[in-house]
Amino acid sequence: MNLRRTNVRFRLTLWYSITLFIILLLYAGITILLTYLNLRNNLDRQLEKDYEVIEEMIEIRPDNTIGMDEDDDSFLQERWVEIRTPSGKLLYNSRPFTGQDLPEWTPTENMLMKMTFTSLTTKSHLRLRSLIAKTNIDGHTFILRLFRPEGPLFKEINGYLLLLGVALPLALIISAFGGYWLAGRLLSPVHKMTETARQIGANNLTERLPVDNPSDELGRLAVTFNDLLERINESFERLKQFTYDAAHELRTPLTAIRSTGEVALQKPQEAETYREIIGSILEENNRLTNLVNSLLLLSRADSDKFILNRENADLTELTAQTIELIQPLAEEKKQTILFKKGLSPILSTDKTLFRQALLNLLDNAIKYSPENTCITVELNKTGTEVLIRVTDQGDPVPDELQKKIFERFYRLDKSRSRKSGGTGLGLSIAKWAVEVQGGKITLTTGNLRGNTFIIHMPIT
Repeated sequence: MNLRRTNVRFRLTLWYSITLFIILLLYAGITILLTYLNLRNNLDRQLEKDYEVIEEMIEIRPDNTIGMDEDDDSFLQERWVEIRTPSGKLLYNSRPFTGQDLPEWTPTENMLMKMTFTSLTTKSHLRLRSLIAKTNIDGHTFILRLFRPEGPLFKEINGYLLLLGVALPLALIISAFGGYWLAGRLLSPVHKMTETARQIGANNLTERLPVDNPSDELGRLAVTFNDLLERINESFERLKQFTYDAAHELRTPLTAIRSTGEVALQKPQEAETYREIIGSILEENNRLTNLVNSLLLLSRADSDKFILNRENADLTELTAQTIELIQPLAEEKKQTILFKKGLSPILSTDKTLFRQALLNLLDNAIKYSPENTCITVELNKTGTEVLIRVTDQGDPVPDELQKKIFERFYRLDKSRSRKSGGTGLGLSIAKWAVEVQGGKITLTTGNLRGNTFIIHMPIT
């Protein structure tokens, strides 16, 4: 059976049961061993007590034979005793048959030095526990061998084994059913998440996985999946909005071109009129071209395949050149651009992207600043970054909208109208052009007038 193809509940139950079986088996083995050792120690202590009694009963008779005090004969009837010489010669046994039934035995030097306990089996397969000890009687040295049967000991062990033989399988079966039920309870959130996940599709991204306990592993997994679904949903919504806005923006110049062309074809016109019509069409075409180029640039940005062309550049010179490019647009609104030169930092940057970001910020400042105002560009250098500040004289952007103005196609109701020529992509492109180089753009506003966009470029 391939366990990988079975469900998690079955595998958990199986591994739980196997683990529990091994633990119970080890527990039973250790318990039996400890029980056996304890019973055997009790048997050894009984043999020691027998030794103390029998040692007092031994007597040397007038004919130099060894005998026992017959007053305690009842005691001897229940004990197996052997008395031997240090060389191993049998002098006395309490039961004649034991000497014939016991296996051959020869004392060793170690046995003469201390009390020894051993286990042995008779020729008739009877298991005995023996005590071997040396004793001195009337100046004579003898070796005592005392025996007790181990039958009661093993009978108790066998009873315990029988109990374990019934209890272990029963405990294993109960634990397996309990483990299977518990695994089902623990995995029930997974089943709920699976059923919910099956209902989630591109048209139904608002569904969320149930979270029974956000503190455990499954709860954290569900929360993580819900966060992922939330980000996917936001991405889909942005994609839908982007597609809608792009189509709307593209439709405006295309409609204008079509309408202008249709009007021109309704009746013959003078050459000067045709020249104005063609100029209007070219102007709309230029807007359309700029929009398409912006969309292509953002598409490349989203694909993460844009390759930076970094090179060391003098930012003072690069900023001055950028201001010079957009100066005619400011002059149309009778605006001035004041460049406050600070230090002349050399920075490794992509000149094209840097110029694009600064141009978009300046274009934004020109559009939203009134006529006859001054736009300030300030260049500074700190210990870790270069700061380029672009300050306009427009109405301050409300705090709640300061993040939204960097979104694609987003316009403030009054300032960002299509009549002003904006597409709502300039700040998005500027933000991307700076962030792709490891920098960032922040915005601060004045109390009554003015917004300052700050480009932070790290010094590397």
